[in-house]
Amino acid sequence: MRLSDGTVLLDWPLAQHVLTGGYLYNDGSPHNAIDLRAPVGTPVYAAEDGTVDWVQNWDGRTTTGTQSYGNALRIRHAGTGGRSLQTRYAHLSQVLVQPGDRVRAGQLIGYSGDSGNVSGPHLHFEVILDGVRRNPLVWLDDDFTTASPRVYTYAAGEGPVRRPAAPAAAQQTVVLGPLTDGDAQIFEKFARWLGLTDRGLYRAEAAGSGGTRVVLGPVSAGDAGMARQLADYLGLNDRGLLKIEPAV
Repeated sequence: MRLSDGTVLLDWPLAQHVLTGGYLYNDGSPHNAIDLRAPVGTPVYAAEDGTVDWVQNWDGRTTTGTQSYGNALRIRHAGTGGRSLQTRYAHLSQVLVQPGDRVRAGQLIGYSGDSGNVSGPHLHFEVILDGVRRNPLVWLDDDFTTASPRVYTYAAGEGPVRRPAAPAAAQQTVVLGPLTDGDAQIFEKFARWLGLTDRGLYRAEAAGSGGTRVVLGPVSAGDAGMARQLADYLGLNDRGLLKIEPAV
């Protein structure tokens, strides 16, 4: 994801985000990646849209050089600030993509494992900017925990990417009527069930034809949908007695 100011916010490659190894190992030596807790067979997802530019199939025995990654893949994403951006996913049990494949953020690309140079199953995740491995945590949001207080997270001045707030859900107004007294009472009970009356989001008023006009809202699209279903059951839609409008 690219934020409005151009900042890159990557998706987490796993559904659960428990950090077992940071950009530096616990002894301060370089790791140049993060390790995430992942039992063998945990689904692994693409961190952003991109093109698979490297896949490695582990030979089953060598744990040096690039074979130390085991079964692994790399994705090239859109550049940022004139620099190339890639992510790498290593120690997989299975790779589901091939070089040249276009992938979308959140797409299943493989399963975690313990291939290559490992002491146990996990996902090794890298962010590579212009060929240099950077701390992945500064490209992700803060939705993670660490397996122990010793796990390295950020250097001074570093921190997570702030995820923008989700836009407010669109609100709608439901207008019914003119209704008979019986139908109006049904919608009053419906409004009480949704908690609309306590919030002042229900009103009933006399309609010109002698019936009752009921107004619900502003309500969520989900609540408006339930009102439509109830109106369908009562046959009100067929008679043109329901209107759902954007809330002002």
